[in-house]
Amino acid sequence: MFDLKSGMALHIETPLILSDPLSKRWSCPVYLKLENLQNSGTFKIRGLGHLCQKAVETGCQRFVCSSGGNAGMAAAWAARELKRDVTIIVPQTTPVLVREKLQWMGAEVVVHGAEWNAADTLARKKAQEPGCQYIPPFDHPDIWEGHSSMMDEIHRQLPAGMRPDLVSVAVGGGGLLCGVLKGMHHAHVGWEDVPVVALETQGAHSFAAAVQSGELVTLEAITSVASCLGSKVVCQESLDWCKRHPNIHSVVVQDKEAIEACARFADDHRMLVEPACGAALSGLYGNCLKPLQDDARLPKQFSCIVVIVCGGNAISTKLLEDWKVRFGVE
Repeated sequence: MFDLKSGMALHIETPLILSDPLSKRWSCPVYLKLENLQNSGTFKIRGLGHLCQKAVETGCQRFVCSSGGNAGMAAAWAARELKRDVTIIVPQTTPVLVREKLQWMGAEVVVHGAEWNAADTLARKKAQEPGCQYIPPFDHPDIWEGHSSMMDEIHRQLPAGMRPDLVSVAVGGGGLLCGVLKGMHHAHVGWEDVPVVALETQGAHSFAAAVQSGELVTLEAITSVASCLGSKVVCQESLDWCKRHPNIHSVVVQDKEAIEACARFADDHRMLVEPACGAALSGLYGNCLKPLQDDARLPKQFSCIVVIVCGGNAISTKLLEDWKVRFGVE
């Protein structure tokens, strides 16, 4: 059986770098886990690669994945490496740029529905055909297990004896959040008490809605520019983690804050990430953490912060400039 520790994984070990600009702003070391440097462009290859490898072991010949873009890129990368066919069902909101990237990687691309949930319904139907395996973008234990590997790396990469007192992560469908928390609870990591801030944009705030209600909530529509956060409902596991790890704080930011964070990150670190990733960065570039500090839910002074730079494929210099103009970001 495939083992994450065997060295056979499809993902790479990404750098953990110290951000001088953010460390200066927060008066403590701020480390960036650069998942944007994965071959597929995002952290998604960790979990989906793990799931795809397991599917091959059971005889799968074609992967069928529903995606707003990034999960599809991971599935397409995995299919190419594993020499399997792949069909990616994307909603109409997926940029042409991403659709073309998927096709370049050899994927069959089908556009269906106004948002991801509609695309997912079709993907589940197509996956019932002989030899096919449904590859969900975020809701599967093997995906969470794969994503958890980044926390093993962070634990090893931090200076000896250092542990974060905040982990900042974007949340869409909840797969990344589940993987991060699973990794933090690995016995050799031991970060069960470390606060996690789960950030998402208004208009894609399905996790915040679930946390507030205490049960899963389906949004009427996705209206945020951060389309890759665009699941109208999160996975149950992400909500269940709120009971196992009480120190999870849900934060909703505006699209403008996410775009501003993307722009400042590009200036500071010379890398482009999409608005979904900008949500996680906005916690450090903006002021949305201050209310949590004022309420003593987060430390007044941090000693070490880790930000998961989850990446993104739906980004270009032109898109970023257009968004800056649209949202009035200087």
